[in-house]
Amino acid sequence: MTNSVDAGRVSQLTAATAYTPRERRFVLIFAVVGALIESMELNLLSFPMSDLAQSFGVTNQQVVAAITAQSLASIVGGFLFGWIADRFGRKPSYILFTASYSIAAIIGSTLSDFDTFVVTRVIAGVAMGGAFGVLFAMFAESWKSRKRGFMGSVLQAMFIAGQLLTQIILFTTISTLGSDAGWRIGFAVIGVGCLAIAVAAYFWLPESKLWQASRTMPHGHGVDPGPTAETDDLRGKRLAWGAVFLTICTTGVFAASYSYITFAPTFLRQTLGLSLGVSTVVLTIGTLLGIGSYIVFGALSDRVGRRRSTMYACLVGVAGFGAFALGSNGSVTVGVIALAGTAIGYAGFGVLGTWISEFYPTRFRALGSNATYYVARGLGSGLYPLFALTLAGGDLRFALALGGIGAALGLIGCLFVPDTAGRTITAQ
Repeated sequence: MTNSVDAGRVSQLTAATAYTPRERRFVLIFAVVGALIESMELNLLSFPMSDLAQSFGVTNQQVVAAITAQSLASIVGGFLFGWIADRFGRKPSYILFTASYSIAAIIGSTLSDFDTFVVTRVIAGVAMGGAFGVLFAMFAESWKSRKRGFMGSVLQAMFIAGQLLTQIILFTTISTLGSDAGWRIGFAVIGVGCLAIAVAAYFWLPESKLWQASRTMPHGHGVDPGPTAETDDLRGKRLAWGAVFLTICTTGVFAASYSYITFAPTFLRQTLGLSLGVSTVVLTIGTLLGIGSYIVFGALSDRVGRRRSTMYACLVGVAGFGAFALGSNGSVTVGVIALAGTAIGYAGFGVLGTWISEFYPTRFRALGSNATYYVARGLGSGLYPLFALTLAGGDLRFALALGGIGAALGLIGCLFVPDTAGRTITAQ
């Protein structure tokens, strides 16, 4: 009888009731910072692509292949660190993956052999695979549902804000110290900063209370929370098919985003002939536009639902990449303006982070979220840019414009995923 009562109490524990305001703030701070530094690590190869190619004596295509290897490695890391987070806790997984990719960046900054450098990026890719599922599990299991879409978009925006920080740091070090020394010092600075966050998390990051509660519940036990959202009874085939289409949608948005992230910096410097300084300003404006688009569609998802908001965002992406394809072949000024359309072409990420974390139950939220996110990232950010560049015959403008295919795929995939707006997150 006592065990039944205790299990009932545990099953009624929710994200809205489990934490004190102070604990919730710490969880949110570490989630935001974790997203920021994971993005900084992830984009270490894109901004200084030409500098890396020159230092190691390789082609841009070989650097893109290294980005592909890093992204594919994150699939392995997604399953590994998702399992660690669901088995041993969100906190140890957070500390482990943050420290691992930080150390890989520091070691990579000292290397002169490209093949060995690629190995460090593969190791970093495995570690990066832990970030999304753990960060959004921490967030979903501690934040109230009413404005979860808006706050989730702020958290997701940190993944793009990290790109901005990477650009600022590497621009500063490269312009001050020169191409070779600049990217190396930039790598080391970012790696040391990320390692400091891992140490801080050891002391101050609270463990997820809903995860702890879920570990005390017999499998399948719990109180039915009632039909408060479309997915409160998500299970079996409905869960499986929803996961498939959610992965397809996320793959498409990744393909759109990495068409921009991978090719825009080099398109500006090589195709349009802009200086490093001017290119950095243009990319900074694009990053700010991207952050704004995330927050707009994330907040909208609290009003119209996750599915409809993602659909609108993907329509914007199709239009943005289409405008670039049609308008970027003119003057430099027109090319820069047209690039703005691609900078907001992956606004669906403003919704997807929250949608994915709400979709899976607590007992395997980190693993399920990571599986969706990193399979999608491996395909969309790993294979797709290499495919696009090959299809374009090395033409960076054409390769970037092909991101519109990704936005269209995201649009199709989102139509078949159950909406989760308003779902109550419990220990189940």
